[in-house]
Amino acid sequence: MRSWPSWVMVLAQTVAASAGAMPEAVAAGTDEPAAALSTADLLQFPSLPAVRVLDTESSLGPMSGQPQTVTVEDLVRFHGHACDGLAVAAAGLIYGLKHLFPEGVVDRTDVVAAVNGSACYGDVAAYLTGARVGYGTLVVDPALGDEWVLARRSTGKAVKVAVRPGLRPPELTVLESALRSGGCDAAQIVRVQEVQKAFALKVLSLPVQEAFAVTPLTDFGYAVKPGRPDVVKARCGGKGP
Repeated sequence: MRSWPSWVMVLAQTVAASAGAMPEAVAAGTDEPAAALSTADLLQFPSLPAVRVLDTESSLGPMSGQPQTVTVEDLVRFHGHACDGLAVAAAGLIYGLKHLFPEGVVDRTDVVAAVNGSACYGDVAAYLTGARVGYGTLVVDPALGDEWVLARRSTGKAVKVAVRPGLRPPELTVLESALRSGGCDAAQIVRVQEVQKAFALKVLSLPVQEAFAVTPLTDFGYAVKPGRPDVVKARCGGKGP
């Protein structure tokens, strides 16, 4: 077999990749799937649909008459990467928001939320609901686990959404803790990515009602500030519903 110079192989790979003809796994010399969860993995699941949201037309303006659409890709760009936390939180929060906004459009000036200390959960909650820690409308409660509390101010309706018991792998918390306190062990990093990915795909592959339990609440249960300062004129006769 002819042995091509290394620069020829590099050029061939570059041309093929630019044409979209060489998947990453093949270019790297392996057909093994990536350990980490990807945006492409998330896009195949109907439990992560695009979400229609409504906001004000300016910082001191009334409600806009035109909903915007938030996609999985938007969430990934905002958070920085696809991961199990983003995937599970998005699916759970979307399911909870459907209970608060059965009409199908989420008013992001009207929601308060509570999450645990996870950056993933917090980012997804802020993006989907419009609640913010800085405004006092997004509460961080370390006592919460794989669960989120949501409330709609205008109706007083509140729900808790929780991942059903048994879905989170028992080893995941242990593995993540060991990796955080350890060094840069490549094999350990890959193992954590694999378990995180398996957890996310397991949750997303189930019918949403089998993956999450939604519990109606009598109230939100947390002290919050009156509202976001940038939406104080939201009800000034705007074009929204």
